[in-house]
Amino acid sequence: MNKGYRGLAKRSSIAGDAPFSQQDYKLRVNDQYNFFATEQHQQLQQQQPGRQPDPQIDTRTVSYSSFYELRYPLYGLDWTNTRDCEYSRIALSSYREDATNRIKIIYGEPNYLNEEDKKDRSLIDSWNFNSGCEATVNYPVTRLQWDPSMSLGFTNKDRLATSSDCLRIYEVEEVEPILNTTAKTTTITTNIIGGGDSNTDSLFPSPPTHKLVEKMALTNSKTKNFNQLAPLTSFDWNVVDPKHVITCSIDTTCTLWDLSRGSGIAKTQLIAHDSEVFDVKFLFGDKYVFTSCSNDGSIRVFDLRSLEHSTIIYEPQMGRSSITSNSSSVDQPSSGGTLAGQPAPLLRLSTSNYNANHIATVEANTNRILILDLRYPGTPVKTLQYHASAINCLEWHPTKNMLVSGSDDCQVLIYDLDKMEVANSASDKKMNAMDVDIFEGDINNSDKDFGVMGFFDDMEVNNITWSTDGDWMGINSGRRMQAVKVEL
Repeated sequence: MNKGYRGLAKRSSIAGDAPFSQQDYKLRVNDQYNFFATEQHQQLQQQQPGRQPDPQIDTRTVSYSSFYELRYPLYGLDWTNTRDCEYSRIALSSYREDATNRIKIIYGEPNYLNEEDKKDRSLIDSWNFNSGCEATVNYPVTRLQWDPSMSLGFTNKDRLATSSDCLRIYEVEEVEPILNTTAKTTTITTNIIGGGDSNTDSLFPSPPTHKLVEKMALTNSKTKNFNQLAPLTSFDWNVVDPKHVITCSIDTTCTLWDLSRGSGIAKTQLIAHDSEVFDVKFLFGDKYVFTSCSNDGSIRVFDLRSLEHSTIIYEPQMGRSSITSNSSSVDQPSSGGTLAGQPAPLLRLSTSNYNANHIATVEANTNRILILDLRYPGTPVKTLQYHASAINCLEWHPTKNMLVSGSDDCQVLIYDLDKMEVANSASDKKMNAMDVDIFEGDINNSDKDFGVMGFFDDMEVNNITWSTDGDWMGINSGRRMQAVKVEL
């Protein structure tokens, strides 16, 4: 990564240095921003008049639209909608290192470019977000996910799963209206969608019309003391067979849960890795095959029909980085590996919704995304190094061969892997002896369109999710969830 590109990113992250109470949050509603067209970028262009724009950065625009701000820092995020309702549901969760954390449900009411044509969701121009309901939990939620049956139209229940000390299943239920019997005329105290003011978490919310009710608390331990349980680091809800959820834990295990049997039971538990398991995902379109990543630096694939064996599709060589990078900057995040020759832990992974053979993963405390292909185990087929700081989250597009990532450098980057493949084939350039494509932010690379888009946020990006149709992204940074429309 070149120094100019990296320096721009570092200067943009100053906003993240102040406490949450001191942040100056900008109300950016319906403004049009060019990717990376920030004040710092314009100053850089003025200082170097002959400097050409970064060739690998697409300058198409995204629309910063509605946001929702709460009174606590956010981490968990998921976005869904149902076929019988135009309102979107967004689940949020806090991250506080104490015994007071929250799960928050907000509802998004779309604003259309043409109010007469509300069937075409691509014409949504912005959102009005309203408070719905919330629940208090003791520990930070490591992941939350809506029931995939909701967007498929298989259920009329708003159901949500979370992982922390155990796997919990919640349902959103309506609250009985409060009858005002003191007045001469009986009135019903209620409000549309939910309590609270639009776009902010009000200190004095109106009475809610919904509540978040815990239906299941699933644990495979004999102890009833939840404080003694090994924390769950993540989970995944199977889209093909929504009665199944798989969880992973720091105790090296993965557990398959069946939600259709009574209050839920553990069907299978296996020791998946030699160390803590940090993430787990089902492969796209498959109800049996899942993959996991771990503190041991490996990615393994399992088949529920034959758990006696697993396939290690990635395991870095000990004593050196898994992939050699040609970047030599001293202030760039580590490019892999840890002290004493230990492999870099793999914190998060995401399975492609476009190509079931592709898996993306993130190494701990690095700016590298590894793209793996199940057909070619052992070595990543691509390495993406465009961020200037550690990557916190990544997510594949629901229908396209695109990947989005968020980082501590306050950047959100979108990678069009089809365009990157075309650009790489046209250049016919081999990046290293291992024949792995390494894509880095280099303004002097070439004049090809590398298919990388991005923009800056005000603070470090903690989490990202796509809307169900992929036209919008939800971004958690600081105390705010920002909805962003991406014109692809």
